[in-house]
Amino acid sequence: MSITNDPCNLLNRLLKEKRETAWIEFKENNVKPEMIGQWISACANAAILEGKTRAFLVYGIEDVTLKKVGTDVRLNDLKKGNENFTNWINRMINPNLMMEFLDFEENGKYFSILCIEPSYDRPVKFENTEYIRIGENIKKLKDFPPYERSLWMATNRRKFEDAIALPHQTVDDIIEKIDIDTFYKLSNEQKPNDDNEIIRRLLLDGFLIDDMEGGYDITNLGAVLLAKSIKHFPSIETKSIRVIKYSGINKSKSDGETVGDKGYAVGFSGLLEYVMKLLPSEEVYRKGIRSMVMVYPETAVREIIANALIHQDFTVAGTSPVIEIYSNRIEVTNPGNSLIDLDRIIDERQSRNEKLASKMRLLGLCEERGGGLDKALIEIEKLKLPAFKFEASENSMRVILFGPKDFKELSKQERIRACFFHCILKWIDQDYMSNSSLRERFSLEKEEYQSVSTVISEAISKNRIKPADPDQGNRYAKYVPPWVKVD
Repeated sequence: MSITNDPCNLLNRLLKEKRETAWIEFKENNVKPEMIGQWISACANAAILEGKTRAFLVYGIEDVTLKKVGTDVRLNDLKKGNENFTNWINRMINPNLMMEFLDFEENGKYFSILCIEPSYDRPVKFENTEYIRIGENIKKLKDFPPYERSLWMATNRRKFEDAIALPHQTVDDIIEKIDIDTFYKLSNEQKPNDDNEIIRRLLLDGFLIDDMEGGYDITNLGAVLLAKSIKHFPSIETKSIRVIKYSGINKSKSDGETVGDKGYAVGFSGLLEYVMKLLPSEEVYRKGIRSMVMVYPETAVREIIANALIHQDFTVAGTSPVIEIYSNRIEVTNPGNSLIDLDRIIDERQSRNEKLASKMRLLGLCEERGGGLDKALIEIEKLKLPAFKFEASENSMRVILFGPKDFKELSKQERIRACFFHCILKWIDQDYMSNSSLRERFSLEKEEYQSVSTVISEAISKNRIKPADPDQGNRYAKYVPPWVKVD
């Protein structure tokens, strides 16, 4: 993938800086491979610190005066021993970076530019050493602890969403690849007639970056949300959503698999509609009128899917969100473990992808409060479905939504889990769980008080709930989640 397709324009744009910066180094002819490696590490790390999307090493420019004097350097012809320099430097730099080596001519003079897109997850090393630029000098990062701390903090802030999915796109390229119409429709705004106004808006929302060459870079955020086709964007091509329908309660027989091709915002409504059509419905009679009612509440399905898209770890290679539909349950899995303790996943909120989460909410595709899972749980309780289940592994997170079960069909673990989540919902609403509220949750009659008391006792013994008042009697006892402080 080309970082730039107009090196002359890029050179002139860099010279407009009127001086060297920590992320731009101008040289005439110094081509020692080891020195170039150190400059790559130093300038890339400086770019991360200054919030720049690229760093540059420019040959053919006189230091201080910044005059175009030309160079004898041809980056693509350099050797390190008998090895091609570009192959060698890519082995010596860690992590792997997108780098482009430009050799070109302008007005009879030759120039070379090394373009570097920094890492977004950790500082850049050359030969296992991290470098930083201090003034005009290259220093080892470990010798400057304040810079080292700041750089690690900056890499933690620099997210996958900010990285470049496609560089140097024209306005026509952007309109061809980004679904502008759906973006404005979801935003409940009138689409402008002026393409420049559209580009301004996309820049403001972080979907594009001005590449300083007369074009624009499409960010991963813009691509993953608004791509007309994910196939246009190599960095997210493997992040398409998969939907698999099975005919029974296991994977022995599949009824088919579908892989999404659109950006998450562009395709979300269609995805939800498709999934809901695959789910079972049941026949009910209300006031003598027969109608078909979905077994699973659409709000819950929507929030669980949106939660998986938003909170996935995009750096886990070769995996994508998966929706698996069985005859008795739905399983939604995303790459990356939960950042939150599973017991607190309903009432706390933290995301790897804050910008993605924010845009999904602003576009009306998921709930504002929490991660939307509290809303999903409320809908599940309304239909008296079993509480959903979370399963976390090292590299994935799964939410399981179960089909209808009577109280008698629930296992002890399922009853305790329902009790635990019901107690959390009550606490979120500044209320208390009681035997009465839990009976209502399980759709049980008053005379079945003892069955619910047994569930409560078991939940207390497993430290899933606790009395709101240690001295309270049993008849009107109230309960809170186990982490709540009680007087």
